[in-house]
Amino acid sequence: MNATAGRPYGLLLTRDLFFGSKVTSTAGELGLKVEMVDTAAKALDRLHSGECRLLLVDLSLPELSVAELMAALPAGGRPKPVAFGARVQAALLAEARDAGCDEVMPRSKFSATL
Repeated sequence: MNATAGRPYGLLLTRDLFFGSKVTSTAGELGLKVEMVDTAAKALDRLHSGECRLLLVDLSLPELSVAELMAALPAGGRPKPVAFGARVQAALLAEARDAGCDEVMPRSKFSATL
């Protein structure tokens, strides 16, 4: 499904430029636009002003409160939140699941299923 009028289909919340470029280029090959943002505030600003259908959340961001982020998502047209993080941080992955992320997975699985 292509994004319309230049709007991104999804947002990727990460500071990892290498991994981010992998995600955005894979999305581009599928005809989708994924925009990368580096803070939860920027993600929320874009989500409240656009029509993104997907929010990809890198749980490795040190200042990220996934519970606060999920609570602040727009009520109407809520994007599908997908969180990924280090397998060894099981508590963080569980926190994302409990906060309401639709999918939560280790980064390795996320990367393999791109």
